[in-house]
Amino acid sequence: MSTLPRTSPALRISAITIRLHSRRSLRSITFSINEIQRDDNWVQSGQDSLTATFTPPLNISTPDHLKLELNARLLRIGPKAIAEMDQVLDIHVGELLHNHADQPGQRELKETYGKVEVIILLWNKAATISQSNTITGTIAGTSSDYGESANLVPTTEDVLYVCPRFRILLIGKTGVGKSSLINETFGVRDALVSDFAPGQADIETEIFSEKNPQFVLHDSRGFEPGEEGSFQTVRDFIQTRDKMLALKDKLHAIWVCMAIPVSGGRLLEIGLEELFHLKNEGALGDVPMIAVFTKFDELVVREDRRHDADLSEEELSELAEKAFERECLEPFRTKVGHQIPYNAVSTQEGYESTLTDLIRVTFENVQHHFGPEASIVTAIAQKASSIVKIEGCIAVGRLRYWKGLASSINFPGKTLETCLDVVHMDIVNVWELDDPRKNLKSREFKALVTQLVSDNIHRKPPTDPKKSIGAGLALLGTIAGVVSALSGPAAPIVIPVVGGLVLAKWVYDVYEASRNNLEHLIAYIIHLTLIMQNIFWIAKGERPTSKKLISLASVAYLRSSVKEEVHAEISDYVRRSKFAPGARDTTLQKIEDIIHRCAIPPDEMFKLVGEIPPFDAENQDDSWQTE
Repeated sequence: MSTLPRTSPALRISAITIRLHSRRSLRSITFSINEIQRDDNWVQSGQDSLTATFTPPLNISTPDHLKLELNARLLRIGPKAIAEMDQVLDIHVGELLHNHADQPGQRELKETYGKVEVIILLWNKAATISQSNTITGTIAGTSSDYGESANLVPTTEDVLYVCPRFRILLIGKTGVGKSSLINETFGVRDALVSDFAPGQADIETEIFSEKNPQFVLHDSRGFEPGEEGSFQTVRDFIQTRDKMLALKDKLHAIWVCMAIPVSGGRLLEIGLEELFHLKNEGALGDVPMIAVFTKFDELVVREDRRHDADLSEEELSELAEKAFERECLEPFRTKVGHQIPYNAVSTQEGYESTLTDLIRVTFENVQHHFGPEASIVTAIAQKASSIVKIEGCIAVGRLRYWKGLASSINFPGKTLETCLDVVHMDIVNVWELDDPRKNLKSREFKALVTQLVSDNIHRKPPTDPKKSIGAGLALLGTIAGVVSALSGPAAPIVIPVVGGLVLAKWVYDVYEASRNNLEHLIAYIIHLTLIMQNIFWIAKGERPTSKKLISLASVAYLRSSVKEEVHAEISDYVRRSKFAPGARDTTLQKIEDIIHRCAIPPDEMFKLVGEIPPFDAENQDDSWQTE
């Protein structure tokens, strides 16, 4: 009788903190795995501790041996000399597995070696993946959704192991528009802030949404600025979260909401002013705090009433912006300085771009203070900005699979289909659209993109592709025409692919460093990202995706000049690329440049979204229509 081979249990380490309980202070740490020394960045995480964070998490198994070499010194006390100390800690992974392998999910393991405390943030990979629907919500599915790519773990999966949700705190008194703000930016209709009366739930309460599993909200519902008890509660909560070791437990952003005083009145209550001062002084830690001035539309209405002239939208907007700067921004900066980022917003129709600006500022600040993982989860969780979705895709690509495409260390020995599977999953996961039938992760949709790539491969590039490359506005114009012509309830959306949606033959080739493979990979990444941009905008009216909607977005891209111009630039870049050993690989930068140039300006797209006629995409999901 044969038996299946047993595999060693696998664990993932996302962070290690070393804390010294003595009068000595840590100076440096050298970390080795199986006697191979690593070059990790150990940063001070407290007066007596150093922390290293690992992205992606470290994969370890039973035979592995971890070694930590500590260098510390005795703090000078009076005239005494400084005494140095070296200590070596040996950690056997088998013992960790024996003690903790039956505990699923992320754990904070604490081991004490004399006066040294080792805190390990650990993931049990097998247990975590089996619970992926709990951890990552609709993104779940893991790499097993793609069969052959199961040996290439999507970067988004690793990111969500470290930080499953974007965690935000709302501060502001009742009536400033917090509920509508969260609803419009994160698409959570089932977790309304206004559902709770002041004082009904405390700030520690985690508010989740079935519609957005990558989002968790804390709200200072009972916080009325100037009330000492409430103020201390908010301050203590922020400081406590800042000291938490795991990125998933920290606050990633704070929005302080204040209604613009259209009819006069006080802009800043005492409690809010003091909170901003604490932030400026560093007493609230690294979490970005953003001042959000709500109800900007009311300021526009006021300015319209004050002027009898028949003003254009642009003139009226300029008057309102000047009034905002004069009546809100200048007094705000006089009291709290220039360090606090801010945005004036409205959730009313016609002001959607103010929300995309707020999301962009939040994303950039989260990225600056916490690095790529938290900012990627921010991009996934938000539902307002296509630009931030694109930046999230780029951030994911930078971490692993978009780097060094010309000679990738991740892909040798694998078919291009396997490589594209994991790239495809990462991009689709960042956009996180409502996709009940998983059309976006279907083999047919991947086949459609490979056919797009094949259609342009080997075409002669124009003389100067950089000058001919289409901008987002060119793509916008095509979307407008296609949507108007084809979005009627009975209009068939026919994808111009002869022979049905089957994968192009080249996807079965084995990856190697060649111009053809490089051109295919770059084209697939860019085409897919730009089609997802189209789908995002067409589905903006909270439509679920369907075969018809995806086909509509794809045909709009096919009919635009952008597709051919994109590939012309790719062909030109690959033709000029050097494959010599040691040659600088600029592929990632080229991908970023092209995608940024083809991003649709949100202001222009919002004008079109309202003109997209209704169509019943959900009931037209039976089959893909091809020539």
